[in-house]
This record gives sequence, structure tokens and C-alpha cells, in this order.
Amino acid sequence: MKVIIVGGEKNSYYLARSIIEKGYRVVVINKDEKFCKEMAKKLKALVINGDGSKKNVLEQAEPMSDDIVVVLTPRDHDNLMISQIAKRIFGIDRVVSLVNDPENVEMFKNLGIGTVVNLTSLINQTLETLMFAEEIEQHIPIEEEKLVFLKFEIPYNSPVKGKALKDIDLPPESIIAAIVREKDVIIPRGDTVINPGDRVFVLCLPSVQTRVSEILLGVE
Repeated sequence: MKVIIVGGEKNSYYLARSIIEKGYRVVVINKDEKFCKEMAKKLKALVINGDGSKKNVLEQAEPMSDDIVVVLTPRDHDNLMISQIAKRIFGIDRVVSLVNDPENVEMFKNLGIGTVVNLTSLINQTLETLMFAEEIEQHIPIEEEKLVFLKFEIPYNSPVKGKALKDIDLPPESIIAAIVREKDVIIPRGDTVINPGDRVFVLCLPSVQTRVSEILLGVE
């Protein structure tokens, strides 16, 4: 199995370097002759100078059905064409394509490119996570200290780690409103399990905030 990277410049270099360090074979295809010469000097990889959207160029990489093709050109039209050639002509199922315009993501998926990456969407997801707590504080009417909004990061020694919410004996005057896990925002249910490192957002009455802290963090 090898990884064939088509297009891109700095991104393709860093990606190729990382994959090579993991012990995999890499082929880099790029239209920029100067870039290809630099890559040939820096990487232990087969570097092909040519247009990856052309069948005769892509076949120089000797693509096999168990290979992975990563398409990184700045043009969605080219990315779609390369992806289709890889899948339909060379029988490669594992194709990862950059989609520059978020509105094109659905089109790629409908045409059988199941793994697509859109940087705008990824950045938006990260921003949504960062702004999540602030938005809650702005939109929930916390007046006259009748309601407390608490934020916890679950430590590795927490007594609730690995437990489902339904098995955690929180006071009835409290509720876990959301959990942020890495880049994902989770709306919890009874079977949602608490993991170390989770950021947990709790709404409760002031009278039980100390007890909630003790239960989630294991401190008294």
C-alpha cells in the first residue's frame, strides 16, 4: 500500500513527510516543475511532474486498488476529476479530496467521494467550540443569582470518569447541558459517558454548586 498525493505545495510536502516518517511509501504528483525538484531533494518519495487530472500522469504512480489517493489542488473541478479517475479507472476506493468551496461538499459525496476535507468547515467547527460557552452565558437568562452556569474539565482521577450520566448521582437541581470533547460539542443523554479531558457545562441552583463540583471533580 502507498499514498499518492496529487497537487498542493506546502501542505503536500508536510503531509508526505509525515507519512514517510510513519514508514509508508509515498508518491507526489504536481504540475509545478520547480516544486517537484525541491520535493525530490527533500523527500524519500517518487516525485512525478505532471497534471494529476490526466490518466497517463496518474498511472505513472502505478496505482493499485489498496492505495490511498489524497487530492489537494486549489481547484474543486480538478479535485473532482482526479478523484473520479482514481476511483473509476484505477479502482481505488480510499480517496481523500480537498474541497475548497463548502457548497461543493455535498456534490463530491453524491458522486462517491466519501472522504472530503473543507478547511472552512473545519475552522468553523473549531470556532463554534471556542465560542460555545460564551454564547450560553449570553443567551441563558441568569438573573439575580437564581441560576449558576458552571464549567468543569474532568480530570483523570475524577470519580465519574467512564460513567454514564444516568449512573451519576447529581442533585436534581442541576443538569449537564453540554459536553465539549476535543472539537465536538455533545448534547448529552442518559447513556452519554464522561471521559477524562471532557469539558462539562452545568446549569444548577446556587445551593447545589458545591455538591456538583465535589461529584464531578472528586474534591470535598
